[in-house]
Amino acid sequence: MQQEHTPSFSQYLPIEEDALRWGLHVLDAGNTEVPSGSPYPPGKHPPEYNFSWKTGRTLSEYQLVYITRGRGIFETKETGRVPISPGQVFFLFPGVWHRYRPLKKIGWDECWIGFSGEVADRIMGGFFSPEKAVLSVGYDQELQDIILSIATLAQEAPTGYQLRMAARATEALSIVRSRAMTFHASGRKAARKVQQARYHLLHHSGEGIDIEELARSLGLSYSRFRSLFKEHTGAAPHQYLLSIRMNKARELLRHSDLTVSEIADRTGFASAYYFSRLFKAKVGCSPTDYRSGGK
Repeated sequence: MQQEHTPSFSQYLPIEEDALRWGLHVLDAGNTEVPSGSPYPPGKHPPEYNFSWKTGRTLSEYQLVYITRGRGIFETKETGRVPISPGQVFFLFPGVWHRYRPLKKIGWDECWIGFSGEVADRIMGGFFSPEKAVLSVGYDQELQDIILSIATLAQEAPTGYQLRMAARATEALSIVRSRAMTFHASGRKAARKVQQARYHLLHHSGEGIDIEELARSLGLSYSRFRSLFKEHTGAAPHQYLLSIRMNKARELLRHSDLTVSEIADRTGFASAYYFSRLFKAKVGCSPTDYRSGGK
């Protein structure tokens, strides 16, 4: 079955008075898929955001960049040159020169938010630092969904969207902090196994997945695997996989003309009936009503 991807897009925003008084305002957000062999950075961006590997860049805002696929390099004077792998976040700090890019033979997928404000200064100054700008958080569907939801709000700009983006940006920062602490505390070997499992679930969610076989492939009993997975993600493996499938189904209902049966098949559900019944139990309405209501 074909893997669905979130389209590449970016949005740059004006600052509203309410957002300034709130203390944290989102300035830009987006999602970019960079296939192997592609130039980087791709697309068109405002002049103050453009950069090349040769010259690098210095911003006047913070940015959180989450890499969900591929590999690359990140560099600042404070960190030196750091290899970047899937499941890592790197932060950009105001006034700190930086540069980064995916490996040309591999590419990568990135999603990001840019933000500023007095509250942002307190959070970033209290919990993060330019010297430790790269953090491992693993394959976190919740974090990715929050960043993409901020980007969607930026695009659609409903009433009060800047305050809603600010709240979600704060939540994204809290997830990064807690996930990074978990990785550090639980040991790299166990964290790496969970990371591999999350990658497999994320990128093969449309296929039939045997969770017990996945545990065996990682050299773990199912009970040990389930315990480790829940410790790192906050959810059991089956629930995590279901969440991925439901999120992808909602995206397809909103942004495609596929039938409910086709969506059920693409997202890994056994049948359209099972998908529809489960969707209604989880979301509160049928897939058809969800699509027509634009929820």
